[in-house]
Amino acid sequence: MTSALPDSFVRPAIVSDVPTIGEIHATTMTSTLEAALGHALPADVAQHVTGDNLAKNWSESVTAPPSPAYRILTAVEGAAIVGFAAMAPADQALAGEADDSTGILEILALEVPPRHGRKGHGSRMLAAIADQAEQDRVAEMQVWIVVGDEAKTRFFDSAGFAPRGIQRSLELGAERVTEQCWYTIMGDAEPESV
Repeated sequence: MTSALPDSFVRPAIVSDVPTIGEIHATTMTSTLEAALGHALPADVAQHVTGDNLAKNWSESVTAPPSPAYRILTAVEGAAIVGFAAMAPADQALAGEADDSTGILEILALEVPPRHGRKGHGSRMLAAIADQAEQDRVAEMQVWIVVGDEAKTRFFDSAGFAPRGIQRSLELGAERVTEQCWYTIMGDAEPESV
């Protein structure tokens, strides 16, 4: 789909990617939530944020997506999966759009663990998502970012995304974290390398 170096590219996820996708998601989710909370995840939350649990959730998304517009991509370096992204049409009511809008594509996940960061994998995945959005004639893209995830905030800000002014809270045991919705109108800037 998108390539910069011969051994680094983005492709649709396949079934054999699912365990790695689960591990990547567990690593990045734990890091993000701990940064937002300012401490380690509560034990009752941490027991659910595991590679195996998250792989189970992603398995069905890869093998039987809820709709043809739901897509999962993987970033590959050499023979290794080093990141993944997922996209689907946004909930129009949540985005505040009328039913006759041209549509909003939501980035459900765009995850690259720190050990694979700063090599352009996130940028390649975002470019592949944007290409798909253009093919689908989507007017906007949006993503929910946990408040406190400075790396993801910088990445999407550099890609031309801005806060939409909508927030939601996620319960983590007895605590909560806040997510902000960021969006961009199609055709905006290139992101900094992630």
